[in-house]
Amino acid sequence: MSADFDFFDPKFQKHPHEEFRRLQAQCPFAHTDNPWDWYAVTREADVRALLADWELWTSNSGPGLAHAGGGVLVSVDPPEHIFDRRLINKAFSPAQLLAMEGDIVKLVDELIDGFVDKGGGDLMQLLAVPVPLIVIARLLGLDPDLVQQMRPRADMVIHPATPPGKIEMGGQPASPQGQYFQSMIDQRRKMLAAGEAMPSDVLSSLVAAELDGRTLTDEEVMGFMGFLFIAGSQTTTQMIGSVIYRLLQNPDQMEKVRSDRALIPNAVEEGLRYDAPVHGLFRTNTRPTEVHGVAIPEDTKVICMFGAANHDPEFWDHPEKFDVERPYQQTKNHYSFGKGIHYCMGAPLARLEGAVTLRLVLDRLPGLKLVGEPEVISAYVLHGVETLPVTWDAPAPRQA
Repeated sequence: MSADFDFFDPKFQKHPHEEFRRLQAQCPFAHTDNPWDWYAVTREADVRALLADWELWTSNSGPGLAHAGGGVLVSVDPPEHIFDRRLINKAFSPAQLLAMEGDIVKLVDELIDGFVDKGGGDLMQLLAVPVPLIVIARLLGLDPDLVQQMRPRADMVIHPATPPGKIEMGGQPASPQGQYFQSMIDQRRKMLAAGEAMPSDVLSSLVAAELDGRTLTDEEVMGFMGFLFIAGSQTTTQMIGSVIYRLLQNPDQMEKVRSDRALIPNAVEEGLRYDAPVHGLFRTNTRPTEVHGVAIPEDTKVICMFGAANHDPEFWDHPEKFDVERPYQQTKNHYSFGKGIHYCMGAPLARLEGAVTLRLVLDRLPGLKLVGEPEVISAYVLHGVETLPVTWDAPAPRQA
């Protein structure tokens, strides 16, 4: 059988919006068997329906193409999912995130201080990569300098030759990341056993957590840490890079945001809508069902294409247009953070990082412009740019 949809086609990876339009019009329930057998839903109504019905379309088999049972958050449904969210809700509470804003402003300012005099460079490596990585490291209780050295890039998590989700998102015990996580867990457990005050961070919360008489094993703590570490850095990196890239591609939209900084939140949401950092996540049906007249046997993998739902002309006016003046509440209804019980609990943090970074880029990098075509990110499940070559008007040398 020939494939209706080739997720691994370089043309799709570079120009996904064109493929979204074709699939929505011609084949809204697309199938591929090259090289693995699965389906994809691309219309907003279908994506919404699948995400809402978690009892039929479960996450218990993993959010990737592999049938990988177990895990945390995106890999489980209730009641395990309820337990997981209760464990880390405090770390992602609105009050906790609001308290981080000053630190994020300081971080971005310090990073810009380090390169502003150069007048140009790769804004992904200079800013979009380190900001989310350092923020999530601090939130989790990890050493920001150390985690930057073992930065979790997309091709380390989901290699181009590997089907989406085949590689576990958490830190493997034998990996440098896993070994580091384990050493940190051991340290916190010793502090807890000795009655010593632990740092106020997510790792301490997980090690000390007890809910309904249950505590977490080292493996479970490592699973949480690995997932939050990767999910909290990679996707936000893509979000920051994409919104700046689209503004540079659309000078009229850039000028609107420069002239009215109140549009910054709109720009971040429109960036998320236009370029979903994750193309989509898989669900697996728990019983035989039917989609668009196609009989689907139990245990079939179907990807809910977030990026396609964000470009459905039945749901969005002129979805192909990047428009920072779309109504804010309407634009926030995009699918880039998912929907339903698995809606991303880190969404407020990502929005905060995006807004702070964009504001300071506008403030401190005047004359910002592209000086080359960005490279597309190589990991199939992710969407965005790997590089963002730019120049700006460097400040005049300081007088001695």
